[in-house]
Amino acid sequence: MNRLPRLFCSLAVSALLVACQGGRGQPSASASDADATPVPAEPEGLWLAGDTHVHTDHSSDGSALRQGLDQRGPGNVSVADQIGQGELNGLDWLPITDHRTFVQHYDPLWESSRLILITGEEANGSPHANPLGAVDTIVQGSVPEGRPSWSRLQTSIWDAHSQGAAWQHNHPDDGHLNDDLTRNENANAVGADLVEGWNSYSGIERSMEYAEAQWNDGFRFGITASSDSHFRELWALTGPGVPSTRAFAPNASARGVIQAMRAGRTTTTAGERRAPYVFLDADFNADGLFEAMAGDELQVPAGTPGVLRIRLARALPLLTRVHVYASPGGRVEGPIQTFTVTAPNQEFELELSAPDQPAWYYVEVRGVGAPHSIDLDAFGDPSRLHLDQLIVDERRAISSPIFIGPHLAEPEPAEALPPMLTRDDGAQRVLGQAGQFAGFPDVAVSDGVTHVVAERHMPGKTGVMYRRIDANGAAEPIELAPLSASARFVRVAARGQDVWAVWQDERASQAPRRPAIYARHSANGGLSWAPEIVVRALDGRAEMPDVAVLDDGSPVIVWQEIAAGRAFDVMVQALARDVEPVNLSAAGKQTNPANLVDTRSARYPASIWPRLAVAPDGQLAVVFHDNRNDPDPNWTSQLGTGEDESTEFDNWDVMIALGQDGQWSALHNLGVPERADRHADVVFNDDGRLVVAWDSKEMRPAGVNTAIYSTWSDDKGVSWQPPQSVAEDAQMMSQYPRLGAQGSLVRMAWYDNRASDWRWKIMTATLHAGVWGDGHLLPAPGNNTWPALSADQLVFASTRDAKRAQRDVTQVIYRIELPL
Repeated sequence: MNRLPRLFCSLAVSALLVACQGGRGQPSASASDADATPVPAEPEGLWLAGDTHVHTDHSSDGSALRQGLDQRGPGNVSVADQIGQGELNGLDWLPITDHRTFVQHYDPLWESSRLILITGEEANGSPHANPLGAVDTIVQGSVPEGRPSWSRLQTSIWDAHSQGAAWQHNHPDDGHLNDDLTRNENANAVGADLVEGWNSYSGIERSMEYAEAQWNDGFRFGITASSDSHFRELWALTGPGVPSTRAFAPNASARGVIQAMRAGRTTTTAGERRAPYVFLDADFNADGLFEAMAGDELQVPAGTPGVLRIRLARALPLLTRVHVYASPGGRVEGPIQTFTVTAPNQEFELELSAPDQPAWYYVEVRGVGAPHSIDLDAFGDPSRLHLDQLIVDERRAISSPIFIGPHLAEPEPAEALPPMLTRDDGAQRVLGQAGQFAGFPDVAVSDGVTHVVAERHMPGKTGVMYRRIDANGAAEPIELAPLSASARFVRVAARGQDVWAVWQDERASQAPRRPAIYARHSANGGLSWAPEIVVRALDGRAEMPDVAVLDDGSPVIVWQEIAAGRAFDVMVQALARDVEPVNLSAAGKQTNPANLVDTRSARYPASIWPRLAVAPDGQLAVVFHDNRNDPDPNWTSQLGTGEDESTEFDNWDVMIALGQDGQWSALHNLGVPERADRHADVVFNDDGRLVVAWDSKEMRPAGVNTAIYSTWSDDKGVSWQPPQSVAEDAQMMSQYPRLGAQGSLVRMAWYDNRASDWRWKIMTATLHAGVWGDGHLLPAPGNNTWPALSADQLVFASTRDAKRAQRDVTQVIYRIELPL
């Protein structure tokens, strides 16, 4: 949020309360501290502390002097600063959620040996939201004609979920409420996993009342508390982890934390080192085991007797109270029960009968403590300080609700989503199963065999799967990395009987993040596989691999990597020829660390998202996007320059490097001037035509749509056709294109939101006589994303098998055979 606080609370009071309550204390089932209060026997997992909303100077509103001086002032909040503060405040995990950008993850300072770093972004122009665990920016496009404004929020939620990310609505008092505090149209959007009920700079009462109203209307999500930290000057009052969110994860992993957030299994506290914790559980089968916890939905017949258990730790006896709120009246009608705490660690039980309609129950802890927020409106209206509550009746902790009822609730928005298209597209399921996420598929066709790979998410882990399909049918899927719990982004290529799969894998460490590149080979068309090999491992991050197979059956592998003091660069290695990988992007790139005056003086242009193709004659082509030509790569301004002189969304260019017999060309820029060109793919057809496609948008952070662009060369990359848009609809979003060739035919596929049901659909187009044909929309059920092509085979991820509009992570991989 773009807020420069003008109301400073008493540092002396805060320091005194921290001293009185001691350090982090107990209980904490975090990765580093023992928990004095055991977790329930069911479910199994551990509480991990984090903060879902933290900014650095990669944000357009950056730090205090930048906000106060129209971006011209020096920045003083680096990625390392906020990570370090999170470490000091006792966190276990942290995303850096800068405004409408992903470049914070391309900063070599995005590194911690104590925290599990998670990708994050504060997306959208309005309302603000945080996708947590996405793979790139979630672009909020313009509002299509004939659709309500909130439709673009809905498609953003679906886009984030297609990537396996959690979605958090930020500070709903600013974005989801009208001036009269009634809910506005953004409240119609379905599928948010979290609502930021407690933001250090927001109206918490208004945000919690919004959450309660949504729960009453059948929306199901958890609650988070976050610092929304921008300013190091306020670290003594609020910074990363003050307040904090605890997520109940199956294990201490990035995927485990994201899965906990998608399930709403969260509880919040005013701070890991200076506030109590509260945990809410339920037992409705009289077995003495508390089978449900905060965030869960419990289905039991009406009238079933049960017990809510409230566990409190590290509280101030006699100075702390526990309020239990319930539907439908919630905070307006007041708590249904209040307990006075008489010991630092204490349990309370509340007997209930299951209601005859879906209901919710949650807990809030109040008592003596430091101010729980900085209310900027109090500067002009001192009555908002609530002096009768200040210090003696502060908010100390809030749990997510437990939802109890005879059936699962479904959202009942004021304006419903359009009905989902139900046309049968003839697609066949290839990988995945109900209740699990599968995504980011790839496909290769060779010698009449189709090879499909995809990423799969299981509790607390990710894996990469392979399936072989021939004229006799589909073989059973196999796990390509059975020893790993963190394999991701698998790609496959085949020539003749040689099949190669590559992926990134973090089995070495997630604190610090240390993905490496792995590969496996099959010499008999996928019938059996040799053991995995490590292609690249370094004291840094090697990510996002791609692979092609040469005519001798050996692979060429490309990836992006970063290390301390280095920018992201694109590396390529022909395993049978190159002893060491070749850096394709470093030449001509200027890098330097930040000076002591301005964090934004650091320059580390990023070269990322590499893709690879091989021609029939063995020529290689590698494409990627790169921001070295931006005036302030990875930043939104520089010292002395304001918003009008900077690029809030970087000027990304699509670059290509061509290789032959081990020699590589200089880079050639294929992008469209003054547009952000990203996510390129490349293919050769049998005639040697070299085709590149990418998505592109105006250099604005939100409110503009992405379109698909393409160019090609018929002379081995010596000359190129002017880039042309493909099947563009200026009102709609088109993104993440993939290319495939079948003989001389070149096809493209991407995902697009122009269907009448608003959901993401696959579109395809064919290159004929030097012109891309009109796009063909596949009007299939559900959201259909992340296509990949080879010969006549199209694979993609789909949510068509999900049973609910919310809280159903089901996404599986489907396959279609395309006509010539």
